[in-house]
Amino acid sequence: MHFVPPEYAKPKPKAILFGAIHGDEPIGVYCLNKLMEELLSMPPGRETWIIPALNIDGLAGGSKNNANNVDLNRSFASANFSTDHKPGYFPGNTAEGEPEAHALSKLIDETGATRLIALHSPFRTVNWDGAGEPLALAMAEHNGYGASSDIGYPTPGSFGSKYGVDRGCEVITLEIPLLEEEEAWRQNRGALRFALDLPV
Repeated sequence: MHFVPPEYAKPKPKAILFGAIHGDEPIGVYCLNKLMEELLSMPPGRETWIIPALNIDGLAGGSKNNANNVDLNRSFASANFSTDHKPGYFPGNTAEGEPEAHALSKLIDETGATRLIALHSPFRTVNWDGAGEPLALAMAEHNGYGASSDIGYPTPGSFGSKYGVDRGCEVITLEIPLLEEEEAWRQNRGALRFALDLPV
């Protein structure tokens, strides 16, 4: 869904938020749907696109990978893209060869969005790449998760590798622990609203 700020708002870099790049991580979908409900009555402070679930097939089947058994978060055309992965992390035969990754990359290119926020599970941190550190620290103050530039393992071909490391965008990976949906939203509402320049 596309949201446009009020006409009087000072232009700011555009934002894209998305969830369920891994289909077995549905908490982010719930939180983004709740955020969209609020944005219908109060538009964000910057032009924003929200994709609650990127990996529709995986979400429907409860599987991490998409219908072609590709881990979409290893399939981006980053400098460190590699087809050499352990089982379960197959990135596809070519970078962005899957329709989901291709569509997201096309949207970013066409809109010029540079504030890019992915919702994941099951860790508890606000991870950043590229220029995302100030935003990550601020979001972490709102949800109490803490912030980190290191998720703890290599992520070749990841969304953060391409758009944070390679392109220097503000990339946030909001890792939400396994909670009841309403509690996940309660904990992260302020952080997500802050990222879109809304009162928290």
